[in-house]
Amino acid sequence: MSGESNFYIFTRCKESGFDECTAVCCISKELKSARKFISFGVLVKDDEDNYLIKNLKKQEIPHQTHHIEDLDLSEISFTFLDNGDNKCFVFLDEKEQSSNMQQLMADFFEPIKEHCDVMLACSGDLISLKELEIKHILRDSYVNYRNNNNVNVQCCNVF
Repeated sequence: MSGESNFYIFTRCKESGFDECTAVCCISKELKSARKFISFGVLVKDDEDNYLIKNLKKQEIPHQTHHIEDLDLSEISFTFLDNGDNKCFVFLDEKEQSSNMQQLMADFFEPIKEHCDVMLACSGDLISLKELEIKHILRDSYVNYRNNNNVNVQCCNVF
């Protein structure tokens, strides 16, 4: 991320697009202060039936602990987890913070069991996505099987 940048993750999206059940997570970086934030929110309709993001929780990502050559450039590694219940998690692992893990959670979402999609978006000066792994878990379609250690396991579609 560089400059004024935002990376959005929209989950619980219906085939027809967004609705009020859509969960939003935004990783943002401010230009002047170089501060970074994680926000959780939902979509709400305005008077003209356009969707707006209503941020319900915002938390600053801790500052870097060592020098980076380009102070405007930030590399952030995180895992986003939404399993369809009332909670969404972000497990943050900033490489600049000597692998200290931080967990952020929002617990105000409406549970959902039907099929949904994941959408990604970005805006701002520069967003570069180096690696992406998505595990899309549908609450009502877990596959039960026994692994090599004869333990029952539930799994999901990985793409």
